[in-house]
Amino acid sequence: KDMQQNRVLLCFVVAALLGCCVAVELFPYNPVANSAAVVHSGNARFTVLTDFIIRMEYSNSRHFEDRATLAFLNRNTHVPQFQVSHQNGGVVITTSHLQLQYTGGAFSASSLSVKPRTSFGLQPWHYGQLDTGNLFGTIKSLDDTNVISLNCSLISNVIVNGESLHCEYGLISRDGWRIVNDTSNWGLTPANAASSPQWWDSVNVDNEDLYFFGHGHNYTRALYEFTLLSNPISMVPRYASGIWWSRWYNLNNWDVQNIVGEYEKHDLPLDVFVLDMDWHTKQGWGGYSFDQRLFPNPANTLGWLHHEKGIYTSTNLHDDDGVRSTENTYRAMANYMGYPSNSQNTIPFEICTRNSSYMIGLEDITQGANYAAGVDVAWIDYQQGGTQGDCTGLVQNPTIMLSHVRGTNHVRRRENVRDVVLARWGGLGNHRYQVGFSGDVGTLNWADLAFQPYFSMTASNVGFGFWSHDLVGPWNDHELHTRWLQWGAVSAVFRTHDRGMASGSCANNDPSQCAIVEIWKLPQRYFAAARAAIHLREKWIPVLYNGVRHAFDTGVSAIRPMYYNYPEYDAAYQAGPTASGLNQYFFCSDDIIISPVTVPASTTNMMASKTVWIPDGQWFELTTGRVRTGGKNVMLTKNIDLTEIPIYIRAGAVIPEVHWDQRNITGIAMRQYDPLVFSVYITGKTVGSGSVYEDDGMTLDYVRHNAYARTTLHWERNTNSYMTITVSSTGTMYNSFPRSRSLRIKLYNALPASSVTVNGVPASWTYETQDLCLTVHTASNINTFQTVRIVVNFIANVEDNVISGLKGLFHHAHLAKSALDPTWATPGANSVTGGNISVIASAPKEMDVLARTSPSAFMNLLNNIFFLYPYALREVEAIPGEVAKPELLENMDSVPESKRKVVLEKLEAQNDLGMNA
Repeated sequence: KDMQQNRVLLCFVVAALLGCCVAVELFPYNPVANSAAVVHSGNARFTVLTDFIIRMEYSNSRHFEDRATLAFLNRNTHVPQFQVSHQNGGVVITTSHLQLQYTGGAFSASSLSVKPRTSFGLQPWHYGQLDTGNLFGTIKSLDDTNVISLNCSLISNVIVNGESLHCEYGLISRDGWRIVNDTSNWGLTPANAASSPQWWDSVNVDNEDLYFFGHGHNYTRALYEFTLLSNPISMVPRYASGIWWSRWYNLNNWDVQNIVGEYEKHDLPLDVFVLDMDWHTKQGWGGYSFDQRLFPNPANTLGWLHHEKGIYTSTNLHDDDGVRSTENTYRAMANYMGYPSNSQNTIPFEICTRNSSYMIGLEDITQGANYAAGVDVAWIDYQQGGTQGDCTGLVQNPTIMLSHVRGTNHVRRRENVRDVVLARWGGLGNHRYQVGFSGDVGTLNWADLAFQPYFSMTASNVGFGFWSHDLVGPWNDHELHTRWLQWGAVSAVFRTHDRGMASGSCANNDPSQCAIVEIWKLPQRYFAAARAAIHLREKWIPVLYNGVRHAFDTGVSAIRPMYYNYPEYDAAYQAGPTASGLNQYFFCSDDIIISPVTVPASTTNMMASKTVWIPDGQWFELTTGRVRTGGKNVMLTKNIDLTEIPIYIRAGAVIPEVHWDQRNITGIAMRQYDPLVFSVYITGKTVGSGSVYEDDGMTLDYVRHNAYARTTLHWERNTNSYMTITVSSTGTMYNSFPRSRSLRIKLYNALPASSVTVNGVPASWTYETQDLCLTVHTASNINTFQTVRIVVNFIANVEDNVISGLKGLFHHAHLAKSALDPTWATPGANSVTGGNISVIASAPKEMDVLARTSPSAFMNLLNNIFFLYPYALREVEAIPGEVAKPELLENMDSVPESKRKVVLEKLEAQNDLGMNA
């Protein structure tokens, strides 16, 4: 909360500064530290940047580096209180948390050390000490790597496509300290946003330039303070949180419209349409002019996507080829570069040349024509080597500088539009230029799938937790494809992509053996599961966008390792590069834990086994409605159906959502939230709250004018049969913020209502027994800046221990019936007796009616439904032959504690304890 308030204050400062100061980045900055923070001692200079961060420089010339680098832009921070004591040619610097001791001379293990002053997980450090507890960071991409170590010392010599992996250790460590070595980085030229972004000027003048991060186990504080020095994680446009499509294929204007039509026909949302490299003319791997055989008038196609469908666009770029004479804009670009009027020479790619005019001409002239036609996002698919474009390689590489230039285009041009790129990681500081492109997926197998969640959450340790991965499936494993799509649905960026495995040689030999990129070509069972996951993602656009704002405010990304919240629990560190790790994470908030399935299902029960750590508190299991009580070592091993993703919502949490409208399926991500939906998970708690962040989703007004709003829902269960809800908004009335709208409040693990009022007026409600969800509907003209008070009376007491897990009972009964029906093996299908599984599976629809027509009958059926379970189980177990027998429940998992004893007694009476209860 303090971090968010500090960032808000910074936004006010920026709004004032933008009127008088030049800045190529989103925020103005000053690389020269406040003199009050600087301590000199011989050839050493120390700068106290925060209570936890000290810059340590050594220069034989005593000339120290004051230029910005791409890693550290701003050293003029608020000076904390600290004490200095010069002793025997050295110095002791003491902050509230650290004590640095330097005894003089060159930095060495004996001359430079830091020790903690408080007990917060920080171990003593001395110069040269190995950081054995580092929690790792990220690498350039996953091109040609498959599963790879993220330990930089083990992969320092790995070269992919002529470029290093730019491996960066995490800013956090279980040892409590991290040394960031900026010695090899290049100083940047002074800012001059009116004409150019900053370029690399020359190498660091220091002999050593080290930053000591000593935050102990306060990991999130370390990430936040890094953004004070390196500027915040950028807020990308809201459409980036939606659904992306891309494919390497020779698409034309008709194909584009046809693909959008398939999304609409199959009830699939779409927000970003990506054109891979075939969009441009075919003189080489790279190009900047639309192939007019495919797009005679690109503006028409892109305009149709924008204006008719609300879809944004991206084009693939391979920049190493330079600008050929065949490009439509060649003559204008050549004139800008000073080439002779009759020149036909290719204008070579330049990116690292000091004050390079090439990149400005490329972006404003050559690419400028495409931006004017409607291209929104540059997909920087650069992978032609680390020393191209006059770069020296390693830290000075084209990958990060291309993102730096294109990630600041709009700011440089003084345009009120947010910058966004799709690009690989180029080194520390790349967090300012989102989103990440992890390259071509190596192999379509379970091992690569299992690695991606770990890779993504670990990248958050350097502020780069918004990776986009290729989502595609092999022709012969639809389960793997479905699970990959489910992981994408709960990742930072959802982008289906085929790098050529779905066409080409496979199509010539046997089209049935081509990879699948069109989701609608999956068999129905798999398609239904994938579509449900995609629907969940699109409904959770407000969750994702809350996460985007939170990352901007705090430096904590969308995909968050468990150890951010539980640094002293060993279980929080059990994530790993393989499926054997606990690869679960917090998703965009502290209220949602996700553990994607990355292993195949058992051939015996058609379910995948998954172990999840349930941390402290109570957690609502989204697939079953069961409330789990967690703890330091509470491990839950479950069987997971293809339709399920293990998702846990903190009991009492309020989760914002968008309303699902099948009539208008494209461009959902950029719409304002009307109606605004709140899902409230009331089981296990009597009070709770949550909020949603809103702005226009596109401009920089959230920084320049603090133009955004937050809407908060607070709820309280006064008794088990009565609850009150208040909804209120605060903030700035930006142009597109709805002045009035309707609200839909979804109460999970609730009973039907006997009455509902909104501001004292009776209101409508609906009930879905399948999800045990009561939805309150307000009128459409609710004033957004007036407090709304809702009162709900239930038909009976909501007893948490009774209703917990009932959703799972219905769901698994339905799954079991659906699995048995095709073989005519469902009990009761061929006789007048039995059929209890069908009774349970059919009950929700009947109870939907009873919820309004006969509350007493609803409650009778609710209380009796659990006692049908042992009979249903016995019938399934008694099926003869080799028919597949799906688990009706997962070892009594969906039967609440209060009913379990009675159910077990019934099972014992039937001598049927074969369920391993």
